[in-house]
Amino acid sequence: MGLRSWLFPRADPTQSLEQQISAYIADRLEDLDVWQLPTVVAGRQLTADVVATMPLVAVRGAERVDPTPPLLRRPDPREPLRLTLERMVNQLSRHGVVFWRIYENGSDTYPLAIRVLDRSRVNYELSNTGDEVTAVWVDGIRVPDLRTIRYLSFVNDGLSPIGTAPLLEVRAALEQLIAVYRFSSTYYDTTAAVPPYAIKHPTRQTATQAQEFMNQWAAARAERRPAFLSGGVDLQTFDPQSAADALLLDAIEYLDAVAARSQQIPPSLLNVASLSGSLTYATTQDEMRRWLQLALYPGYLSRIAAAFTDMLPRGTDAVFDTSNLVRMDQAGRISLYAASIAAGIHTPEEARALEGLPAAPAAVPVPVSPNVEGL
Repeated sequence: MGLRSWLFPRADPTQSLEQQISAYIADRLEDLDVWQLPTVVAGRQLTADVVATMPLVAVRGAERVDPTPPLLRRPDPREPLRLTLERMVNQLSRHGVVFWRIYENGSDTYPLAIRVLDRSRVNYELSNTGDEVTAVWVDGIRVPDLRTIRYLSFVNDGLSPIGTAPLLEVRAALEQLIAVYRFSSTYYDTTAAVPPYAIKHPTRQTATQAQEFMNQWAAARAERRPAFLSGGVDLQTFDPQSAADALLLDAIEYLDAVAARSQQIPPSLLNVASLSGSLTYATTQDEMRRWLQLALYPGYLSRIAAAFTDMLPRGTDAVFDTSNLVRMDQAGRISLYAASIAAGIHTPEEARALEGLPAAPAAVPVPVSPNVEGL
């Protein structure tokens, strides 16, 4: 089997490679759904990756608990904390709910280990009013103690005990983006697009002569042979993009921005043009801080942290350490430490500890010879 047959097994062998690629794209786009849109995939992955890089810590009042409880260091002993957080974020963004169970308790009856369940393993039954879960099954077995983390508590303006994902609430708008992607596949179809050039002959040609000349030209292009022009024949190129093509590309940019905002992600973080085009940030730190405060923390971090807080002793809260996400550059941190030390907020030793540096060595006194000049 040749490489082309392996890549495009359902393609027509009489078509050119460009035609087979175009047919392949169109065929795949027929099966495209909301979750396969490039902006949606990138947004969900970015959110999961960023959340997974932030450690969970315990605080009691204003003081950090040291050492961090095992439940927060590695909630599921079978996998790293990063993977557990990725599961939670991806299930919240896709389904609007995370199902999980407590699998081990300590001698003080507080949980030591949990397990996040795949959504496909869980089935549930709602009450007649639809506002209460009456039964839950995992792998076909009824369980009494399944817990949830919900993203949105409403579906079509009605309360939901399971929750829903924000993308499900704007599915109609994202379906428009899918339609635009499907329509744009013809933009790359060499059979539908207008060739971006015209051949000019110095003398008038009959229809038969012109057709013969064009057939020879098309055959040469299909065989990837270089062009050979003689007898005053000239090749004139022009911009292949029509007004309709430009509107199509504008529509893709617009709907990509809508997809980004529906995920509460600044379009610039996904390399998508902003709808306003006027919102700029002085630094990446400012951009990340705004995303953290207005979307990431209230949308994902607070919900996950609240679930872990419920499993800790009373008075102890689980929080995400977001310092790395909004960390200033080195010059900015040094200036901040200098002002903080001068104001008596931090000591030099504390500032070094915040930078991960060891304590400064003790100063060694330098002997000074007395000045006897003039005596």
